[in-house]
Formats: sequence, structure tokens, C-alpha cells
Amino acid sequence: MSPIAGIITDSDVELVPQIASMLDVMQPGTSAVWSVIDRRPAESSQITGGREVLAQLSVPTGDKSLEPPFFEFPHGRGVMYEGELYNPGEVSAGLHTRHVLSGNNSELIARLLKERSGTLTTKLKSIAGMLDGSYVLVADDKGEIAIIRDSLGTKPVYLAHDDGLLAFASNKKALWQIGMGSVKALRAGTMAIANGSWIAIDGISPTTREEPQIRGLFEATECYQQALVSSIEKRLVDVNEVGVLLSGGVDSCLLAKLLSKLAADKGVDVTAYTAGVRGSEDTDNAQSFAQEIGLECRVKELDSCDIEAYIPKVIEAVEERDLVQVEAGIGIYAAMEMAGEDGIRVVFSGQGPDELWGGYEWYPKVLEKEGYAGLCQRMTDDLGRADIETLDRENKIAMDQGMEMRFPYLAPEVVNVALNVIPELKVDSPSSLGKLVHRVLAHKLGLGEDYAYRPKSAVQHGTGVHEILKQVAEKNGFDSELVIRLGYSSDEITCEKLGSSSRYGYEYADENLWQVPEPVQLFLDITAFERDLLNETERARIEQFVDRLKP
Repeated sequence: MSPIAGIITDSDVELVPQIASMLDVMQPGTSAVWSVIDRRPAESSQITGGREVLAQLSVPTGDKSLEPPFFEFPHGRGVMYEGELYNPGEVSAGLHTRHVLSGNNSELIARLLKERSGTLTTKLKSIAGMLDGSYVLVADDKGEIAIIRDSLGTKPVYLAHDDGLLAFASNKKALWQIGMGSVKALRAGTMAIANGSWIAIDGISPTTREEPQIRGLFEATECYQQALVSSIEKRLVDVNEVGVLLSGGVDSCLLAKLLSKLAADKGVDVTAYTAGVRGSEDTDNAQSFAQEIGLECRVKELDSCDIEAYIPKVIEAVEERDLVQVEAGIGIYAAMEMAGEDGIRVVFSGQGPDELWGGYEWYPKVLEKEGYAGLCQRMTDDLGRADIETLDRENKIAMDQGMEMRFPYLAPEVVNVALNVIPELKVDSPSSLGKLVHRVLAHKLGLGEDYAYRPKSAVQHGTGVHEILKQVAEKNGFDSELVIRLGYSSDEITCEKLGSSSRYGYEYADENLWQVPEPVQLFLDITAFERDLLNETERARIEQFVDRLKP
């Protein structure tokens, strides 16, 4: 894990104190090496007047060596690489000139860029397709700075600009720390160029979007198995122990089954982690499955006091006040907390199959009402928003506790197989459970029918957190009467809904289960406001209700 930050300004002012305060906010409660590059781009031929400071925190992760940035000071070039690169040998083979490399990904990519011709944008576009990894890449070429996020957005990065000051960081808090009021995520597969403001360029590393060619269930299952095994094996590098989030659903059970086998072959220890209310669906099923396959499983049972205590911690970690983000994050945060206490630094997550294979419970209803064209559009949209709706949340919870999250279902080879399978092999009818190929593979690899074909509730319901949040809000005085008295409406606060359930899923499913309870959202809004964890637009909208609450 190597979080990044940077500040670029058009005036020659001291920026190191600001970057130091950003690093202080980002640094997890573990040892980290700071690398800070402070220079005047005026020394190059590209920019006159101004200053830039780039910084990276290098945190030990498993057996992986530290990942500092790489800079060639006389030439004004440098690279910062936050994340994992799974094909360094192939990338090295693409170099025209032989180099003695240190094993540092930043150096490897810097050498690759140096051999390319054209603008920095052109160079980065030419190499993005070569990189098999989970990453954010920052490149500096004589004062021109560009940032790329990988095609699925499996590592977060945020941008802000204000009064001639441009900044970026691996989380929002670092930017809020230096007074940036409007912070936005760089989206998956996108490049941002620093040029007075952040100019976003889409389609840098697109995932294949061709007409599906795999039409048979056997072929789909075989191709999927091969890709998934390859993905997991790549992510078992430089570790001697890993964790896996286990909920008892088919996604996490298939991952745990494959991971435990492949890890054992490499001598890597695996421990499963789960959290939820006592007797909840997720904790009971996770424990039963782990026992069935002989996997150690640690469980944290939560009561209402625990959940109330986790609310501000999760809001601070995920940097969102959105109910879906907070309630989905509580069980994950508690499970990751246990992993951290055990000294685990790398945790595997089962995110991805719902978007890739048609797993959301409203997808069959979408099929019934809108046909396969409508279903495919919804699935494409949901996959395109996975970066900001699921991956950023889990990554930032991991970062908050000094850990790294890995997403094997979202490896390029797995995604490309899924996108090449016809939708009829994903959601085969309006009464389908969805994820047909995924479930068939799980059953083939040894999961019993009660796991491979069991309907699974979303994490906030499977852990029992959703209902407890209503009780916690009411206990703190946030009820329907208060909502009416204040004239509160969450739709007036929300700039962007961050969950497919709240965006449209509730229209096709049980509205009482999926619509946002206004008293709970008001409670979360006030909590985020009190801890100054909001962009300025949301803060201004919530402030009026804070004022109305005053006696």
C-alpha cells in the first residue's frame, strides 16, 4: 500500500507544510516511509513560474518491498505507482533498452515512458493496455503531470482545484485538510491532466465491449474457471498470510474455496473474517461454510451499541454520509478490524460478480419489464459505477486500517470473459436467481447447492445492520416526526446516490427494504457534519437543518 498526494500551483510558494499535513491524515496506524519531491517546474522547458510537490507513503504489505516513487531529477521526469502490477516480466520485456531494474514498479514504468515518443498523454495511452494491475499511476514529465486510474477503478484517487491550486490524493480527507471544498473521484479508466484545472480524458484503458461470443454454458464455465484461477494466483504474490471476507453467499464462498486451495499450494495461510448481528444470515452461513471446508473463520458479533460506535468510524473511513455506503461498510469495517488485529495486511474481497454475472435481486424484474437490452444496459451502468459505489468504500476501509484489499473477480481477464458471455447465461429468466455461470462453476468446484444456489441478501441486510440502524437513529431522537418538523428531505442533500439499490433498484424490488429511511439518513448527515467530513455543497445543505435543531 503506497498512498499518494500532490499539489501543483502556478505561483512559487512553499507547499511542503501542506503536503505534510495531507500525509499526516493519510498515514495509517503503522510504519510508513515518506517520499516528498519538492521542485519548481520553471527549471524545465515546459512551465514557467510555479511549484509542485509530489509525495508517497510506502507502507509494508506482506513480503512486498516498499514502493517509493522514481524520479530522474536532471531530466524532470518521475512516476508514482500506487497499487499492484501483476505482469512486471511482460512489461520489462517491452523495453527496447536493457536496464538493471530495482524491482520497483515506478522505475519500470518510468523507463517504459522514457522510450515512448509523443506527448505525455500519448505515451500513457500507449502503455496503459500493457499494465495488468490494480493501480493509480502519476507521471511527471518536465512539469506536465497526468494521473491514470486502472480500467475498473480498483484503487481510489481524488482531485480538487481552487484559486490556482491543484491537488490530488488517495483519499478525500487529505484534500479537505488543506481547505479543498469540492473533491471528486477520478473515475475508472480515466486520465486527468493538470493544466490550470484538472482536465479528464476518458477511455484510457477501456475494458472490452464487443458483442458477446460465448453462447454455451460449458464453454462459459470453463473460460471463467481458467480466468478466475489465474487472477487469484497472481494476487497471492509477496504474501505469506491473507484474509478473505466471508459472508456465506456464493461470491465469497467460491472465492474462499478457491483461495484456500491455491494458497495452500503456495504455502500461504488463509483466515476468513465475518461480522454481523448475533444470529444474522451472514455470520451463521459463513461459519457453517468455513467449517465445511476446514477454513479458520473469525467472527465478530455486533449489538446495537457496537453498531452505533462504528457509525462515525465508518463515515470517517469511507468519507461518505450516504446510507448505503455506511450500512454496507459497518460489517466490512468490523471484519477488517479483526484482520488488522491478527496482523493481516492483505485481504481478498468478493466484489464484482453481481455486476458481471447479473446477481442483483432486481435484475430478473428488469429483464421482465425491459428485456435483455434493458438488462444489459443496467448491468453495464452498474459495472461502470462499481468504482465509486463499492470499490472505493472497501479500499478506504482497508487503507484506514493499514491494509490492502484485492479484488480477484475484477481482474481484466475475468471481466473480459464475463463481458464475452451472452446475457441469457447470466439471468436466464424473470424467475432466475441470476449469476447462472457463476453458480454453475461454484457447484462444479464443490460448493453444495445450499451455497451455490442460495439467494443472498445484500450485506447491510445479511449482517442485520440495516434494521439496527433504524433503532440507533430513533434512540438518538431521529424519527419521522423530527423529519417532518425540520422539513428534511435527503433528496435535497444528496449530490449523487451511491448504490444501485437507491438509484433504481427499489423500483423493481421491495421499496420498504431498499428505499432510504429519512430519519436514518438525517442522523448520518448530522454525524458527518459534526465531524467535518463533507464536501462544501453537502455541508451547506445540511447546515440549515443543524441550525433548526438548535434549541
